[in-house]
Amino acid sequence: MKNTILTISIFFLWGLNVSAQNMFRAVCQGNLSKLDSLLQYEPINIKDDRGRSLLHWAIGCNRQEVFDYLIEKGIEFNLEDNQKRTPMYAAVQLGNEYCFNVLYKLQPNNSWINDYGTSLLEVSILNKNASFVRRLAEIGVDVNKENTRGSTPLEIAKRIDVNEIYELLLSLGADSSKIRAITMQGAYMGQHPPGLTPQLFAPNFISTEESEFGSVFNSKGDEFYFGVDVNGKNEIRYSRLVDNEWSKPKAILYHERYGYNDPFLSPDENRLYFISKQGFDGIGKLKDVDIWYAKRDKNGWSEPINAGATINSSGNEYYISFTNEGTMYFSSNRNAPDNRKRSDYDIYYSKLVNGEFQEPVALSNAINTEGYEADVFIAPDESYMIFCSTRTNGFGQGDLYVSFKNSDGSWSQAQNLGEEVNTQYYEYCPFVTKDGKYLFYTSNQDIYWVSTEIIYNKKQVNK
Repeated sequence: MKNTILTISIFFLWGLNVSAQNMFRAVCQGNLSKLDSLLQYEPINIKDDRGRSLLHWAIGCNRQEVFDYLIEKGIEFNLEDNQKRTPMYAAVQLGNEYCFNVLYKLQPNNSWINDYGTSLLEVSILNKNASFVRRLAEIGVDVNKENTRGSTPLEIAKRIDVNEIYELLLSLGADSSKIRAITMQGAYMGQHPPGLTPQLFAPNFISTEESEFGSVFNSKGDEFYFGVDVNGKNEIRYSRLVDNEWSKPKAILYHERYGYNDPFLSPDENRLYFISKQGFDGIGKLKDVDIWYAKRDKNGWSEPINAGATINSSGNEYYISFTNEGTMYFSSNRNAPDNRKRSDYDIYYSKLVNGEFQEPVALSNAINTEGYEADVFIAPDESYMIFCSTRTNGFGQGDLYVSFKNSDGSWSQAQNLGEEVNTQYYEYCPFVTKDGKYLFYTSNQDIYWVSTEIIYNKKQVNK
């Protein structure tokens, strides 16, 4: 499951009581009378599981009348979510000039410029919204201020090839001498190998201000594939090691209407698997999430091919990984009751026999629960698996868990990978490199890596 930071989803209300859940639903549905009634029992400054306020939701669901109602009722208009982002950020991210103007006029002073101005300018650039870039600069946001990654707005514009905004920033006083030349060379992009403390992977080259996830190296370690969220739609990018230098990542699977994400190579690396809501004919309406693949050819990769009805169902299928023998592991909500379709995903496997995938089999309750289990990585020798799950004893929105294959072929009870990996955010998209040395995963819209010793340490505890 891939969500941009302000995607509004009922799934993330599971930690709230029914009355509070209904209040957020009323906001998103624009039901003012119901909202007014519920506010008799619930505080107006309530937050959801991601720390988002009712005002965040009103903006995210494009409910201007609810937004105005909440402002009139005296809601705190600068409440931060779990990532320190206020409703003003939501307005800029979604290009909502009306809500931004209201919130701007409500600010008691200009302290918000120092607190939030850089991130607002950054998201305007990523969304390629030149009018907001100009507006923020005119208000007083510094076009040369570096963010926590050391990037200036001009460097971000250059990195994502937004020439119009690049030229606009120059005209607004941006300093081109502050742009860094970032190159990556050698194995693992020349990054210093991590120990038991996860490290951001290839900062400002792979892990940038954009939202990256779902990464995979090929067996030789000279190709790297990963997903990127671009204005709410996903694409798959690729970088290659040529003459000891990594090429600038470029999109190889993208579409003006459909999204593609969660890349994973087949065992022979001649197929690139991924997930998408693409219509079967490539032009029709969006469907449920299916598993697709492209074949490697002399020109790169073929057009997307649906993995077929044996693997795909009328529900959603997420994330893919393979054993050495070609058995596919993935997750699906195909058998979830209707009242739990949003959150009840289980992990399945499908054996490959004579080139054909067999009927998927759900894993035991050592892995699957009535909650969310997805994004499974299976060790090629099937000795362990890592997956994402949302459980009440977790550290955040979604944690990584590990299970080991027992001598009798059963799976051990899944263990949380611990606070070294899991945070208050959502950890997902695990992948272990072919040499078995490093675990890659996504956290807070960036790609991290850590030594696989962190996995094997759990096995020792499990004995």
